[in-house]
Amino acid sequence: MNVGVVGNPRYSDLRGLLTRLAQAAQRHRFTLFSEPELAELWPQPVARLADGEPLDLLITFGGDGTLLRGARLLAERDAPILGVNLGRMGFLTTATPETLDEALAAAASGSYEVDTRCALEGRIRAPDGIERPGPLALNDVVLHKGGVARVIGLRVLLKGEEIGRYSADGIIVATPTGSTAYSLSAGGPVVLPGVEALVITPICPHTLAVR
Repeated sequence: MNVGVVGNPRYSDLRGLLTRLAQAAQRHRFTLFSEPELAELWPQPVARLADGEPLDLLITFGGDGTLLRGARLLAERDAPILGVNLGRMGFLTTATPETLDEALAAAASGSYEVDTRCALEGRIRAPDGIERPGPLALNDVVLHKGGVARVIGLRVLLKGEEIGRYSADGIIVATPTGSTAYSLSAGGPVVLPGVEALVITPICPHTLAVR
């Protein structure tokens, strides 16, 4: 079983957790692949996690940001992510240092459920009609005014039909997963991960109708 490992080195207990993972890998016959930034934290050398490496599981050690970074590394690879929360919030992670051994045993035996999350792909259409594809986003896609010292006019369409106009600093289109991130800070609602919906949240809209 090929297992990729991504982590945030700023957490002091990460070294000990990687030692536990290395020991568990021997018991469960995991082949470990680690991002190079963690090389000095392993008790023995571990193969480098490279682009396109076939994985059966990706483990992330950190907070939600680390899990999102791991999701970007996976790109089009179809592998589940086991997030071990070392951070403050941990909306997306499912395990803790205390439950790590149990989670690894479940992964080895296949005794787990996969929670499928939707993703977004942002595209920019130039005036000549040519579209430039953007990266996949698990949380949100944001259109922002940047350094312009005034609000911008935004027109939102769904399948060609206008559903809203805003004067604002920008707009956030979030997945249910991303509804607890930037969109929440901008006043958007929290949506359960299993709901088939997107959240559209204007950023600092200059209107009394959005409250």
